[in-house]
Amino acid sequence: MLDQKKAIVYGGGGAIGGEIARVLAGQGASVRLAGRSLPAMEAVAADIATLGRQPAATAVVDVLDEAQVNAYAAQIGKIDICVNAVGLDGGAQGLPLIEMSADAVIQPIADASRAAFNIAKAAAVNMTDGVIIMISVPMARIPVAMAGPFSSASAAVETLARQLGAELGPRGTRVVCLRLAGIPETATRLGSLTERMWRDAAARLGVPFEDVVEAAGAGSPLGRPLTVARVAELAAFVASDQATALTGTVLNATAGAVPD
Repeated sequence: MLDQKKAIVYGGGGAIGGEIARVLAGQGASVRLAGRSLPAMEAVAADIATLGRQPAATAVVDVLDEAQVNAYAAQIGKIDICVNAVGLDGGAQGLPLIEMSADAVIQPIADASRAAFNIAKAAAVNMTDGVIIMISVPMARIPVAMAGPFSSASAAVETLARQLGAELGPRGTRVVCLRLAGIPETATRLGSLTERMWRDAAARLGVPFEDVVEAAGAGSPLGRPLTVARVAELAAFVASDQATALTGTVLNATAGAVPD
């Protein structure tokens, strides 16, 4: 679906970003990986090489640094697909908001907004007919006690996606946010920032880590949790010309765990 497309995956060494990068490459896109962990990105690049695809270039980029993101995007030049799969600290989960300081609540919201804006802006100026893909979580829409500032951070990202979709539409650029349910394998099999966040939440709540993992993946009418493979396939579809009717929207990719 993505022959001749040029893509950047921020967070390309992570559990979700890495799988999206592999699938985009498998569908024919020329993929570049940006993120914090060079070894993790190089492992993904090696996987892509086994597909017989064009080698995936890697770069260490701090997405909270606007000048650094702009410089990287300018170096790459015109792109067709930009994926923001960066994993950031979502703040203290398992703790009531009123027991947190204002800084502890606001900082994760500010970081998520800054990263999403920096990535989208840098992509947009190097894109005409293309797509910017972001990721959020169900708490952006459905209130969940003890979710900390993670809810507000994701809500900010979803709002940004909608507004950018409206503003960038005349340029031919689409913006789509994927709202994902909890994906247990990101913490138990693939390893990621998710594991630390969920372990910290379990400790604050006084419950086993395994209970948090089970709860995160529960609730789907399909009877099975969401997986990174399914997310990556959806991202590839959204990035393709088959999805040109989608922009300024949030796709419910929770496998039915969260109703619209």
